[in-house]
Amino acid sequence: MRAGTSLGRLAVEDENEVSQELLVYVDQLRPFQGARSTKRPYRDRDELDDAERTLEAAGIQFTGLQYRGNQDPPDCEAIIEGVRCGIEVTELAHERALRASIKATRAKEGFVRYHEWTREEFLTELRERIAEKDSPTDLKDGPYERYLLVIWTGEMHLTQEVIRAYLDGITFPSSLITDAFISLDYHPGSDNPYPAIPLDIVGKALTE
Repeated sequence: MRAGTSLGRLAVEDENEVSQELLVYVDQLRPFQGARSTKRPYRDRDELDDAERTLEAAGIQFTGLQYRGNQDPPDCEAIIEGVRCGIEVTELAHERALRASIKATRAKEGFVRYHEWTREEFLTELRERIAEKDSPTDLKDGPYERYLLVIWTGEMHLTQEVIRAYLDGITFPSSLITDAFISLDYHPGSDNPYPAIPLDIVGKALTE
């Protein structure tokens, strides 16, 4: 067999393998409110991507970003300004609307639902999420010089403009978390395709 023929067949096999992996990946994506993975380890990759995009959008220089796997919390860690920092990633979604919409989409019947968040319920959900992540029951490999929280959302009605308006004048007390951001889904035409909106985090010692 000629070398060219052998290499050509190998290239086709590699391409078919990649195509199959891509099909498996696409098939497990949820069909609504952001193309999020529903299975590990794809979900792990999503969270690592969330952390990377948020750091980049926030203008934070970092090295050594890695996913910690089953050694969470935190989900990720990175070196920022020469020190090791923990990064926790979570999603903000209206669970009832999300489940109903996914069911309707997959069954190809019924209607998808978009929840219209009020400022009060958005801030309540945000405070609960921050409080939960600020008090992990089994923090691993600490202490961390900085502890960042990334809250990803693909909620249709939580646009950049709405979120910034809802956050105006609001602070969030914390003991562990030093930085927090709301990370948004892909925004074509935006200055940053994956915007990250900072939250005003205040140490609890300063609020008591």
